Amino acid sequence: MIEDKEIKKQELKERLIVTAELEENAAPRSRRRQNTSFFAARGRVIILLLVLLTAFIAAFTLLGRYKTYEKFKLKWIHELNAGSLVGYEKLGKGFLKYSKDGAVYLKSGGKDVWIEGYEMSNPKTDNNGKYLIIFDVGGTNIESYTKDGRVASIKTELPILKAVVSKTGIVVTLVEDSNSTYIFFYDKEGRQLEISIKSKLSGDGFPTDIAVSPDGTALLVSFQYLKGSSMMGRAVFYDFSEIGQNMRNRVVGGFDEAFVSSMVARVRYLDKINSVVIASDGLYFFSSKNLASPKPMKTVKAEEDIEAVDFEGNKICVVYKNTSEKFNHTLYIYSKEGKVILKKEFLGEFSKLDMQKDYIYLTKDDKAIIMNMSGVIKYSGSLDANINKIVKRGIFSGFTILGDNDFRGIILR
Repeated sequence: MIEDKEIKKQELKERLIVTAELEENAAPRSRRRQNTSFFAARGRVIILLLVLLTAFIAAFTLLGRYKTYEKFKLKWIHELNAGSLVGYEKLGKGFLKYSKDGAVYLKSGGKDVWIEGYEMSNPKTDNNGKYLIIFDVGGTNIESYTKDGRVASIKTELPILKAVVSKTGIVVTLVEDSNSTYIFFYDKEGRQLEISIKSKLSGDGFPTDIAVSPDGTALLVSFQYLKGSSMMGRAVFYDFSEIGQNMRNRVVGGFDEAFVSSMVARVRYLDKINSVVIASDGLYFFSSKNLASPKPMKTVKAEEDIEAVDFEGNKICVVYKNTSEKFNHTLYIYSKEGKVILKKEFLGEFSKLDMQKDYIYLTKDDKAIIMNMSGVIKYSGSLDANINKIVKRGIFSGFTILGDNDFRGIILR
């Protein structure tokens, strides 16, 4: 009897131990289920937030792209130091204000950084990334700058017709005397290189424009010449690397037939390989993939008279005259291969065309047409100041107006 009681006590004890162990094991599993549910819920919340954030960014982008404005609000004015003005050029993160007697480098808000003096009668500029040059058309002076100040001063022996600068700081000048024109090269410190091209006006014709490749080793020159009683155009490619050293006069390509009875006004390297010749009857795109033999790639015939041309990176903006009843201009943006990126008909008056990054600015006196790369006219009207240049500022509808005597920050509304 006693033995049976002991056995029952032992069995009860063992069952209690097993029950306790089961309860101990069950608690962590319950906590694991709770933890798993918590992390799953948090993951769903994160995914939902990401979806909402993506939708917000998309909506914000579309709103910014297609929203138009009819008014503006003046936010600030920064008065500039007194002095004459010819124009502004973007340089680094600031602007170079240039005149007949010197240049001032300004921060984006209008504060002076440095001032350099010179004397020129008819200053013009060329800008290629890091380097910007100011040259005196009809004079003999060229000044080369970076954002840190003047890097070279060049004095030519003959009057300057045109000067350009490469991304490496190589300066190319086109000068003339009574019988011939000459092209000379200078390194980034202003030392003249042993590279020159002579063209006789009576035989070769008159150069109308020059363009230098980004690395400074290739040159594209446009000419006009008389054949009988007809004015003819010509585009000539030169190479001053090892590839062109065995070519006569360094000429690696010459094109005449495409420019019969047309005026060749502008030439431009869009990158190391691609270039464009702009004539009165259209745009001619060339490829120098084979440096020893440039080839024409595409011709875009002009729909009407070309009114204005500007370049930004490897894109070209061209405004043609429009004779329809509703519009008086048609704007095209082309890629470096001649593909149409944008076509936009619009109504308005302008005297300056300026393409910068995501915007096209068409200005005249105090009036501006501000258009984005989607062809949306964001604003058209007066900005209550004589406009020399407009620059996008901030991520919203802010712009900076570079005027004769001040910088103005505005918000389109």
